[in-house]
Amino acid sequence: MVQQKTNKKNILIINQSAELYGSDKALLELLENFPVNYNPIVVLHEKGPLTEKLNNLNIEIIETSVIKVKRGILNMKFLLSLPFEVFSSFRSIRNQLSGRKISLIHSNATSVFIGAFYSFFFRIPHIWHVHEIIEEPKRIAKIYPSIINFFSKKVIFNSKATENHFISILPKIKKKGVLIYNGQKRQFPYLNVSETIRLRNKICSSIEYDTVLIALIGRISRLKGQKLLLNAFNKLTKNFNNVHLLYVGSTPKGQEFYLENLNEKITTLNLNQKITILPFTENIWPIYDSVDIVVVPSTEAESFGLVATEAMLSKKPVIASNLGGLKEIVVDNETGFLFDYKNVFDLQRKIELLVQDNELRKKMGEKGHIRVKEHFSSEKYVKKIEKLYDSFI
Repeated sequence: MVQQKTNKKNILIINQSAELYGSDKALLELLENFPVNYNPIVVLHEKGPLTEKLNNLNIEIIETSVIKVKRGILNMKFLLSLPFEVFSSFRSIRNQLSGRKISLIHSNATSVFIGAFYSFFFRIPHIWHVHEIIEEPKRIAKIYPSIINFFSKKVIFNSKATENHFISILPKIKKKGVLIYNGQKRQFPYLNVSETIRLRNKICSSIEYDTVLIALIGRISRLKGQKLLLNAFNKLTKNFNNVHLLYVGSTPKGQEFYLENLNEKITTLNLNQKITILPFTENIWPIYDSVDIVVVPSTEAESFGLVATEAMLSKKPVIASNLGGLKEIVVDNETGFLFDYKNVFDLQRKIELLVQDNELRKKMGEKGHIRVKEHFSSEKYVKKIEKLYDSFI
């Protein structure tokens, strides 16, 4: 990409992936509405759906290692190769910057470390944006807040749940903490009735007009609760014939066994005709429009829960685990229901309440839409990020 002279301050933004899941979507929302006085330069370690989005926005991308830490990677081989990988990434970033000054570094996940190292080595202010509640492995969870605190001038927490988790381990990190909820807006137009019917028939060929379509949208993984919802849905089908379950999402790379196990259990329960699984879908808004209920049955604390706000923006009631940031988004008995994630019968009961009452679904969906507009708007999100940037420049 040809660089043009500009008076804007350069912000180096490090992201953990080039996909379009939670923190990636939060970053994209920021970049689509980026503060006018700043110029974003995004560091990614690979190409993916996010790359195309950034190219369309004419945002510069540096492709190099972001020193991503994940489960099982902290072994002797990784530690021995780390200095060489850091040096190689430094060199790549410096070469592509071609002498341009970086005013601030913004790491958009706790799993990426090149921003922390780069800021420390070159004495550039560093903001660490925390999108995760780290509970396992416990040994790592205990030291992570100290690492974040040491390498950061400011720490953005995307929910009170995230903030409280880190403060409970390291109280002094509160001094650096800033609470900024993720923000969203919906640009895709709502489907009309005929478009919705066509899409529902396309998604599930056996679906009837009065079928209540229940959806779980998100990665097929250990903590998203696909099996928990499956168990509740299996019980639900004993009492209701007019229900269909839709999963939308793909597994993380190398974890395809989660999908295989899910398919095996669906077959064992003889629910193949009642359940549809779609892979990751980039434009998810038509899917939201076509379903009746969205369930976020996370079995571990979500730091925020973008699926919940997406569903609410689409005027759908949300049933969510009573965990983490989801408790700050979904207002129980108003915009949906919160349930005990350890109690499959509680989840089943909450789904039944919405399956039986179309008016309640509409009422909760409308209230959810208003709540997102008031509390989780893109405008509020970007304005708070801009204010934080301004405090350094």
